[in-house]
Amino acid sequence: MIILKNKKKSIEIELDKSKIISANINGEIIKDDNPKLELSNGSRKMTLEEYVEKEKRDFYTNLLQNQYSEIENIVILSGAGSSVEIGEINKGLIMSDLWAAFEKEKKTELDTLIQETGFDSTSKNLELLLSEAGKFNSVKRNLDKEILEVKNFIVEKCTLKLPNNSPHRKFLDKITLRSQKYPRVKIFTLNYDTLFEQAARESMFTVIDGFTFSNPREFNGKYFDYDIIETRHNRQDKKDSTISKLFYLYKMHGSLSWQKVDNKITQADEKSIKIDNRVMVFPQDSKYEHSYEQPYFEMMARFQQALRTENTLLITIGFSFIDKHISSVILESLKQNPSLNLIAFSYPEVIPNGNEYQKELNTIAEHYEHVTLVAEKFEDLANEYPKNNAHKRNDIIEELAKVLKSKK
Repeated sequence: MIILKNKKKSIEIELDKSKIISANINGEIIKDDNPKLELSNGSRKMTLEEYVEKEKRDFYTNLLQNQYSEIENIVILSGAGSSVEIGEINKGLIMSDLWAAFEKEKKTELDTLIQETGFDSTSKNLELLLSEAGKFNSVKRNLDKEILEVKNFIVEKCTLKLPNNSPHRKFLDKITLRSQKYPRVKIFTLNYDTLFEQAARESMFTVIDGFTFSNPREFNGKYFDYDIIETRHNRQDKKDSTISKLFYLYKMHGSLSWQKVDNKITQADEKSIKIDNRVMVFPQDSKYEHSYEQPYFEMMARFQQALRTENTLLITIGFSFIDKHISSVILESLKQNPSLNLIAFSYPEVIPNGNEYQKELNTIAEHYEHVTLVAEKFEDLANEYPKNNAHKRNDIIEELAKVLKSKK
């Protein structure tokens, strides 16, 4: 199993019942009896797992702290892996777990869908099933009830409440702590849940998400061109500065809190939105076509623009490079933009080597230094991500947050 891949360094491990029994680091085989596992002070010996994790994390944190510390543009792409196992009541699920939950709770509807469509259930892929059901239903129109059940089920399982130990707050605090001379951090997410929004709200961040600042909040892509500055007055002069706790959020597949009524896209309470009014690209093969509709087209256009910008670092979290409409943009941008760097975090291993996009990405990582593949959970990434202590928060919101925290 490969857990780190880069031209400069690669780490592959051999497991026996989930325990690491050997590691291949740049061609050198490391086992429990290797002298490198001895700590410098001689107080104790590292386990092989500790040594491997240290080698992996030293490499990618060094990239983030040194090589990429002065990069102008930071773009985050968040996939299912940034929500998996996170949530107070419901916990984020990967596709296979979503199938298992549906099979357990909605077996009657599942059996009907499988029987009517002739779907091969061995794949245990709810996305493929919903795709087949949609095609079948467009002709015979007798699966409306079952398809509605699938969509409502997805909405229910993707409705997540941010727990106290969520990595989202810590990650936002670290990733946005940068020099004011650099552009804002852009976070693109494929998830419907509102974990990033909840984290931003609790940490008193300002989020520019393409919606108006009026009530009700209505979508208009021009708001992605806006920024917010803090104006300070004194006797001598007036100084304008950007507030530090702000980032851009692009929800590329829609959101649980978006609805479309009277041809207007607005934000509303997640629980009050009817399924037919939800602005969400449900998991099925037609999501590629949906990317050419608003508001998804706006998000895709912004994503492409961000990756074509010079001196950019793209960090993907929990994205498997299965979605062709996203993967093709990333791979093409790596070819067209020589100053684009990529660090892809996935778990439990680096990006698989199955489809055409995954194979190409693995090949690039083996031969070029600007692409790094890392096996790491989002929670561990948030903990390990280096904090830039050279910069400090300078806005009033940050001071207010400290006061409120001290009163708890």
